[in-house]
Amino acid sequence: MNTFQYDVIVIGSGPGGASAAKNLSLAGKKVLILEKGKYYKSYKGSYKNTLLMLDRFGFFKSLEKVNMLKVSAVGGATMLYSGSAAEPPLWLKEKYNIDLTKYSKEISKELNISILPGKYLGKASSNIMEAGNRLGHEWEPMPKFINLNKVKNNKISGAKTSIGENFGERWTALEYIEEAVKNGAKLLTSTECTELIVENGVIKGVKAKTKKGRENKYFAKKVVLSGGGIPSPVLLQKAGIKNAGKGCIIDPTILVYGISKNKGTYKDPLVSVVSWKWYESDGIRLGTFIDPPVTVFISLAKSGIKNILKILKYPKMVGILVKIKDELGGYVDEDGNVSKELTISDMKKIEKGIKLAEQVLIESGCSKDSIVRGEIRGAHPGGTCRILNVVDKNLETEIKNLFVCDASIFPEALDRPTVLTILSFGKRLSDYIIGS
Repeated sequence: MNTFQYDVIVIGSGPGGASAAKNLSLAGKKVLILEKGKYYKSYKGSYKNTLLMLDRFGFFKSLEKVNMLKVSAVGGATMLYSGSAAEPPLWLKEKYNIDLTKYSKEISKELNISILPGKYLGKASSNIMEAGNRLGHEWEPMPKFINLNKVKNNKISGAKTSIGENFGERWTALEYIEEAVKNGAKLLTSTECTELIVENGVIKGVKAKTKKGRENKYFAKKVVLSGGGIPSPVLLQKAGIKNAGKGCIIDPTILVYGISKNKGTYKDPLVSVVSWKWYESDGIRLGTFIDPPVTVFISLAKSGIKNILKILKYPKMVGILVKIKDELGGYVDEDGNVSKELTISDMKKIEKGIKLAEQVLIESGCSKDSIVRGEIRGAHPGGTCRILNVVDKNLETEIKNLFVCDASIFPEALDRPTVLTILSFGKRLSDYIIGS
C-alpha cells in the first residue's frame, strides 16, 4: 500500500469539488482530486457513453422504485445536465444566514452565464413560451451555462441525443478540473474513496482503491467530500457521523408530452424557457424538455400499449418538465440504498404541475388525446448532509478539517437548477480553507 501527502484532498469532481479544487490550486495548494468515474474528454453525446456514466446504466432506483440520476465521470452531473443556471435561492440568506451573492456573481461573469438570444431558444420552445403567456403563466427564457462564442453553424446542443450531448458550447465542471490540473492539482480517475482516515476526531486522509484494485492511502491537512447526495453520506456514516443520510430530497420531476402539428422540441436547447409563477406559492417549476427517442419510447411503453405508436411522431413531440420542491424524508443507508416516499403534499404539487403543463401543451396546438405523462424521477438527490445538521455554515463536519460540498449539504430542496449554487458553495469553501 502506497502513501501520499497533500494539502487538500477533494473527493469527487462534480461542480462542488471542481470549484473548490480550481480555486485551491490557484492559491498554490497541493491538491489531489479523486474521481470514481472515467475521464470522457472527447465526449460529444452518445447513448453508449451516457449509459456508462450513469450508475447501473441509468437504472439506479430508490427502494420505492423511483429512478434517480447518479453520475460517475470527471465533471460529475454537469456532464449530463441541461446547462441551466439559476441564482442561489434567497432563503439561503434569509433563513440560514448564508449569502452566496458575491460568489454567484463572480462565477456568472467568469462563465458568461446569460439567457439565449431568441434565435437560439428553438421554435417549438418559443411556441410553448408564447402559449403559456397567453394563459398568464409567465414563461421566460432560462439563463444558461452556454458560451455563444463557441456556437458553430448556429447549432446549440439539442435533445435528440439529449442527455450529455454537447457540441462544445455548454460549460461543464470538466473545464474547472482541467484548469486545476494545469495549476498543479493531481487528478486520479477510476479511483474510488473507500474510507476516511480519522484520528482523535481529526481527518488525516483517505483510503482509495484504483481501477486495478490496489488500495492506497492519501494524507492531507484537509479533505473536501464532493461525492454527491448519495455517496457522501455513505462515507460519513462509515466514519461514525450518525446524522448523515437521515432525510433526503430528490427534486421529483415528471415529463408531460404532447404531439404538435409543427416541429417538436427535440432540436431545441433543453429547458430553454421556463415558468417560475408557482415556485414561491407551490414549489412548482415548468420548463421545456424532451428525452432522447429511446427513453421516450420506454416511457410511452410503460404508460400503456395505446401510447407506444406515438414514438413515430417523435419529431413533432413537445415536452414540458414539471419539477417540484419536495419535503424532506427517507434516508440513505451505509450501503448506498435510498428510501424516499413522496408525501401527499408532494403528489398534489406534481398533479397540479401536470395539469398546468397540459394546459400549455393544448394551448400551443397539441391535441388533448396526444398528451401522455412519463414516470416520476429524482433529478437531484441531496439534503443528506444538511447544513446545521451534518455540516456547519462553513460546511465542516464534526470531524475537524473534513468538509462536504455537493448537493447533500442543501438544508431543503432548491427546486431550481443546482449547479450555480453548488459552484458558489465551492468557491466560498475554498476561500474559507485558504483563509484558515
